[in-house]
Parts: sequence; C-alpha cells; structure tokens
Amino acid sequence: MERTQFNIRNLGVIANPEAGAGTTFIEKITAKAIEKFSYCDIIHSNPVGRKGTMLLAAQIAPIVDAILVVGGDGTMSDVAYSLFASGATTPILGIGAGSTNAGPLITSKAKDIDNLIPNELFIREVPGILADLNGEHKGLGFNDIVLGDTILTTLKGKVVQVSAQEFMNGKKISAPPSRVGTVNSNVIIERKGTIKLIHRGEFGQMFASPLEERYQGKGLAGGTSLASALCLPAGIAISNEPLINYSIEQDEFLEMEPITTKTASFREGDEVVIRELKEGTCLNIDGNPVSILENNSIVRLRYIPSAARVLKN
Repeated sequence: MERTQFNIRNLGVIANPEAGAGTTFIEKITAKAIEKFSYCDIIHSNPVGRKGTMLLAAQIAPIVDAILVVGGDGTMSDVAYSLFASGATTPILGIGAGSTNAGPLITSKAKDIDNLIPNELFIREVPGILADLNGEHKGLGFNDIVLGDTILTTLKGKVVQVSAQEFMNGKKISAPPSRVGTVNSNVIIERKGTIKLIHRGEFGQMFASPLEERYQGKGLAGGTSLASALCLPAGIAISNEPLINYSIEQDEFLEMEPITTKTASFREGDEVVIRELKEGTCLNIDGNPVSILENNSIVRLRYIPSAARVLKN
C-alpha cells in the first residue's frame, strides 16, 4: 500500500492528566511531544474527565490538521469516538502514556517518543467496534470491549485491579473480579435476518475486539486463530472465569484450571447482542469504565471498518 506523507501545520493537543503515573509525568511527556512539532501552530486544551475530553476533541477538530493525544488507550478511544460521532475526519497522533498502551490508536509510546519522526507520518484507517447500551451509542473500542466489574489502573506507580463502579465515582479501590454472566444471560449474533445463539447461562467475562494478523497460526488463541486466517474482522470471547485478574496468585490459578473460552466471529452488518448480565457489570471500552449495567440492560456491538484515522511512522 502506498503511503502518502501527511503534513501538519495546525496541531491540537489533548492530554489526560489522570492517565498512567499522573499529572507530572503526563505534562513532561506532552511537552516533549510538542517539542517535536515546534514548527506548528499549537492549540492546547485542558479537558476535565471523559465528557470534557470528547467535547474538546469535537470543538478543535475543524480547526486543526491533527490532534495530539497524550494518555492511555481509553483517552485515545474517547477522542476517536468523539470525532466519529461528530463526523470529523481529523487524524489522531497518539502518545501512549497510560496504564496500558496496547491499542492501534497509538502512534508512539511515551518511552519511544525520541523515535517519532514528524515529517514521515502517514494516515492509517483503523477499524473499531461500536458499543450501544439500551439503544444509545456509548463508544468505540479499538483494542477491546470488556464486560466485567473491574478495570486496570495505576496506583502508587503499580498497575492494579480496582472496582469499575467505584472508579467511576472517583475512587481507586482494589478488588478482584467476579463472574458477570447469570443463569439467564444470553449472547446472540444477528446476521442477515437470522439469529445465532452463542452462549446461554453463567460466564466469567466477555471480550470483543477487532481481529489482527497476530492471531494467525496461534492455535492457542482458539477459534480466533482460524477467524483471523479467514480475514474475519472481529470476534468475541466468553470465558468461564474472569481472565483479567491481576489479584490472583499462581497456585490459585492452577487450581482454577482448566479455563474454557467460547469464541465467535462477526463482520460488518452483524450485530452482537448481550442480555441479562449481573447488575453492576461494567461496560469497559479500551480500559475506560463507561456505564454500569442493570439486570435488564441490553448491549449491542457492531463492527465499523474505518472508525478512526491515525498517524503512523
């Protein structure tokens, strides 16, 4: 594929002071990134919270060539979703400086920022998964969407697992995950007027993600390996136990095994529908706790082929 160099004259900046190691670290990385673009006109903003981040992204998108985003996967996802919802095509220049930095919206990780070359940037279209809750759009997942009751965050310089609900209330309280599927839970895929039952009953956690080449030939990834080889663009996984669990010890995990995981694939035009999860389950999008579910909540997931534009070297 031919790469066309993308030139930036006006650069917007959005930095999340609560990402990763906190304000001092984020300010240092932001200043370092801006130095790389000293020839640009800079529009700096100071968002407050998720809603503030999305609002600012939509406001500055029409007047800049690109938006420099400093934060974790969740911050990138929020900005990308805001641009998607507003119809903007402004590309993201993502600097990964959060607790986890695994998503495709990242141009450069903070530790590698010295290797960022501004005059060799090109645009890459990135797919995502659009999540709806009870008929309302909630966000786009580019790395993964998780249905669980905990999230990962940084506390005292260490990545820990905390209650998603308490985190949304501004508190970081360490907590182990619990199973979120109930005896009444069901997961289906609606495809061309048909309904395919994927799972009914209890389960630990559920994940949805765009599929990548890294899964090909990795039989350990289960059905995801074959789906990726067949160029199916997205998949879900339903595990019998919570898999995102930083609080468990080796011996406890070995006692818990075997872990079983159901996988299923979906593509553009399909819709994954999840019903009857445990009340208090959280819809987490790229590490961001977005909404707390009630027992009658309905989550719907759709694959979006070109959900964001990202600058890459």
